[in-house]
Amino acid sequence: MLDSNKLKQKVETYEVLFEPSKFLPKLVKSPQDICEFKTVLKCLPCTDETVSYLANIILGAISARKRFRKVECLKVLRSIIKYSQGVPHFESATIRLLFRIYMNLIFDLSEDGQWAASILIKGQLLENSEIQWLIQNYKQSVHPLNRLLLYPEYHPAIAVWAEEVYKTHEFPDRETELISLCIQKDLPPFVDQVNNEQLLNAVSRSRLTNAEKEALLIKLAHPENFDILVNIAINFQMKSLFQYIKREVETKIAA
Repeated sequence: MLDSNKLKQKVETYEVLFEPSKFLPKLVKSPQDICEFKTVLKCLPCTDETVSYLANIILGAISARKRFRKVECLKVLRSIIKYSQGVPHFESATIRLLFRIYMNLIFDLSEDGQWAASILIKGQLLENSEIQWLIQNYKQSVHPLNRLLLYPEYHPAIAVWAEEVYKTHEFPDRETELISLCIQKDLPPFVDQVNNEQLLNAVSRSRLTNAEKEALLIKLAHPENFDILVNIAINFQMKSLFQYIKREVETKIAA
């Protein structure tokens, strides 16, 4: 026999998914509530209002130095953000909230928790002071390092940092990403021009427009890099790049 009270409670809980503006403040008032209703909350649509509301609760508990299950709470936010369509667009105030949570917790959680925290600001545009914080702390963990290497736009402070790190060969396995951060219109003069494959990958990862990438890739293209150039042309739908490669190959064969 169904317990009518429990059934009613379930119905009221799931209402939050359909009218979060109305029911989220009623359902969730503390980090403990976030943990209690985590299964439902992870299915919430990724809106600025929802993420801001939950982030405020988490940050409030951090500021008050309350004990709560930080990783569980972050995993709820991570699920909402991660499974949105593309990088979510948040208001500046919400990004500031998320960065403050990130800054307060990124070095103090388990590895699982750190990955959850890192998602909070992935792909978001940060203020100069926040970027400087990442630069000051990139040696402490791979997570600030990743946020710099994967920053979505060209930023002069990140470009200066990337040049310095590239020149010291501090991260030899990530030099392609470092070069990509320094490309503004053309390849920076300090870059080693010997490894053409690395340069092509760096251009494809750069923050240039597709048209700018295509023009620079054609400038760097050689028939011996056929496979990588074709892959880039396919991935970015660069018809002119493919046609250039085709002509170069045909010319080489004819010769």
